[in-house]
Order: sequence, then structure tokens, then C-alpha cells
Amino acid sequence: MSAELPESSIPDEAWEEFQRESEGPARLAAPKEPSARARMVTERLRREDEEAARRHGKVRGWGRRRTQVRAEPDAWRAWPSRQRQARRRRVWGVFWVLVVVGVVLVVMNPAKSLSWLVG
Repeated sequence: MSAELPESSIPDEAWEEFQRESEGPARLAAPKEPSARARMVTERLRREDEEAARRHGKVRGWGRRRTQVRAEPDAWRAWPSRQRQARRRRVWGVFWVLVVVGVVLVVMNPAKSLSWLVG
């Protein structure tokens, strides 16, 4: 029993053109698989971070419970969001230092400090 394939109504040239055109956008949208070298480097860096955290062991903060050290990558390997968070923390730190300095000045000499506000 020989099963013959049905004859296609689409010519071969049109079918090949369709495959070429449809493959382009799909290939561009497909996620890129990291190379073997990139996977090896990522694994090595992850192991180094874990080893550094293990080497430091548990730390004791002043007046705090013992907390486990987390494996954090160096700043040059951190995600941009972490860098933004660190910058935001610094800005808020500077803001609160200025607020404290202002409060101390008002407490030390309220008459002179507030005279420039009244005019």
C-alpha cells in the first residue's frame, strides 16, 4: 500500500518565500541562548560569591541578632537597579544629614536661626 502525498496547491517558490519572510521576525524575537563560555563564567562568578559569603561566615551587627552574609556580586557586576538603589540611599542619607544639622542649629540658637526666616 503506497500512500501518495496530496499535491499542494501552493507553488514551491511561493512556499519558500513565505518561509523566508516568516522566519526573519521569529528569529529576531526569539530569546538568545547564552554561549557555553558565558554559562561557565556565570557559574564561576556565582561560586566565587558564595565562597566569599561562606568565608565571611556569620556577622554580628552591633546590638543585633546574627545574620547570614548574602552572596552579593561586586559593584561592577551588579544590576543597574542595585546601583540606582545605592545612589538613592546616598541621596537620602545626605538629605537626612542636612536636616539634622538644621535642627541642631535651631536648637543651639533659636533666635538667630529663625531670624532669617522672619526677615
